[in-house]
Amino acid sequence: MRGELDVVYVIDPDEAVHDALEALLGATGTRVVCYASAEAFLDSNFADSGKRGLVLAEVNLPGMGSLALLRRLRDQGVNLPVVVLTSTSNRDISDQALKAGAVEVIGKPLVGDRLLNRLRHLVRHNNDVPRNEAIGE
Repeated sequence: MRGELDVVYVIDPDEAVHDALEALLGATGTRVVCYASAEAFLDSNFADSGKRGLVLAEVNLPGMGSLALLRRLRDQGVNLPVVVLTSTSNRDISDQALKAGAVEVIGKPLVGDRLLNRLRHLVRHNNDVPRNEAIGE
C-alpha cells in the first residue's frame, strides 16, 4: 500500500489488534497510529495536514461507539474514510454503520492478505483518498 495511504488510524480497545495491524500495515510502509477509544482519537491531533489517511474503527468501542464517532466526524466535516471492524455478522449493525458514513464494514478475524487487498480496493476505487484537514470542535 506504499504510496496509497500515508496513515491508518486504528481505533480498537484491544492492544493485540493494535500490534497486529501495526505489523501488517507497517510492513507496507504505512504509518499506523492506534487509539483505545473514539474519545482518545478525537482528542488527538489526528488531522495532519496533507496526509492521506483512513480510519479502522471497532464497532464496539468503550464510551462513544463507532456509530456516534461516524456521526461526529461527519458533523465536523472530517473527510477521512472510515472502515468499521466487527466480530459479528449482524446485518443491522453493518447497515447502520454504512448509513452513518462508513465506507465498508469488515469482519474479524482480520486476515492479513484479505484485509490488505480490501483496503487497496477501497483506496483505488476512491482514487482520491481525502487528505486530512485541520478540524475544530
